[in-house]
Amino acid sequence: MATRPCFLIATLLVVVLTIAGCSEPAGDPALTKNTYMELVDWHVSGLWVINSPVAWVRVANYNGVAVKDITFQYNTYDYDNTPLDQGTYTIEGTVPPGQMRNFIELYLGIVSLHSQKLNVKLLSVTPAS
Repeated sequence: MATRPCFLIATLLVVVLTIAGCSEPAGDPALTKNTYMELVDWHVSGLWVINSPVAWVRVANYNGVAVKDITFQYNTYDYDNTPLDQGTYTIEGTVPPGQMRNFIELYLGIVSLHSQKLNVKLLSVTPAS
């Protein structure tokens, strides 16, 4: 009987640690704070069969070092602002210090056929070496 509580605690610990691994991507908070990202334009690709938002984002780097691995969250909404989908995307390009870069034709992933609006939020960046 004494092993049963230990088994339950071990199982709970494994579940909690597994879920904790699904947190925000690691990055440099100071560099992320000095990086700005905006959604310039987007459209849906797939002709109502495979619905994928294709985004054009602009990233401005106000840091003294170049940044890479620009990770952002995207959310889609229907016409009435009801949340539909959420995902993350990492841009593989680099933005030099004090400069701005446009990243076009970013295929974000499969979303609901009723997606009418797209919102993006910068999550993290890392220093480019």
